[in-house]
Amino acid sequence: MNRITSEACKQLIQNNEAELIDIREPWEVEICSIGGTKIPMHKVPEVAESMDKSKHYIIVCKTGRRAESVANLLECGHGFQHIAILEGGITNWFETFEPNYEMY
Repeated sequence: MNRITSEACKQLIQNNEAELIDIREPWEVEICSIGGTKIPMHKVPEVAESMDKSKHYIIVCKTGRRAESVANLLECGHGFQHIAILEGGITNWFETFEPNYEMY
């Protein structure tokens, strides 16, 4: 799996070169969000087969740990080849782009 920086993630999303998948719980997404498709981590196995394996996906959670597990599941368990995780998660995103935001 690839790890990408917040800057690289933002560029890929803006250029429509990757789809962001936010795997945090709904209550976390209510606090802050950077967009993308919301699929709580526990639901990823249910929807994995309906996802387009040719697309590039960036998996995001709060710090990157849950995203790493989901990326591993998608790559090893479902045969996805274009998976990356946002290094440092949404916490790093806000530190990079909105440093005054108080993270939960």
